[in-house]
Amino acid sequence: MEYRQVQPATALQPYIQCFGILEDNNLYGETKTFKIIADGCPGLIFQENPDSFLDKDRHKLPQLFIQGLTTSNSQKTTKGQYRNIGVYFRPDAIKSIFGIDANELTDGYIDLDDVVKNNLAEQLLGETQIDKRVKILSDFISRKIAANRYRQNPKVAYAIAKINSNNTGGLYKIQSELNLSERSLERIFKTNVGISPKLFSRICRFQAALDFIRNRTFNSLTELAYQHSYADQSHFIREFRAFTGASPKQFLSHANEQLPNFPEWEC
Repeated sequence: MEYRQVQPATALQPYIQCFGILEDNNLYGETKTFKIIADGCPGLIFQENPDSFLDKDRHKLPQLFIQGLTTSNSQKTTKGQYRNIGVYFRPDAIKSIFGIDANELTDGYIDLDDVVKNNLAEQLLGETQIDKRVKILSDFISRKIAANRYRQNPKVAYAIAKINSNNTGGLYKIQSELNLSERSLERIFKTNVGISPKLFSRICRFQAALDFIRNRTFNSLTELAYQHSYADQSHFIREFRAFTGASPKQFLSHANEQLPNFPEWEC
């Protein structure tokens, strides 16, 4: 299995984190299981082989689909060869690209054709070179942004930046700085991001701690828990299980993570 990233053009960086290419020859056709980990980001996924992946209920995924923000652990399975390319969006990009409320897709996915009629899959199948596929996707997203009357909400963007910067004042300070009530901030956050700012903050804290787990740059789980403002080690492990479906020890033992937050789970 191989994974690589391509950075978006400057004009698309407020909307796109990166393009990711995941492929596996899997010549022997064995079934593989992948964990889906809460990551706080939606995406647009293209499967060269439309039969590549099944969701947790063993339903075949569309060839080209929008994946909403994930808030809990799940899994997908695959058998045989696959070659996928994903557009990994910023947390608040769905509304300003596709014009749909982000909370409609939270923990789910939808065939792109059900959102907007297009021939994007055919265009992508007509090219095999990654740079040309990236350009096709970039041009499509640029056109969607230009045609969409809804723009990214600057207050939501500000709140996301503060949460990601390990804001010490908490959500109350953000509400005060934006002159928003708790209810107002939650409303615009759910529309633009898909979840409440409190849950988004929990996911960001978990992801920050997960980076230490991935890189094995921690001395103890207790120290890691306090470093990321968890009440104690037990609190951290409960959150870790909620977002990954495994303990930190199990994650280190079984996760082959080429694509961040989508590890192959090796038994």
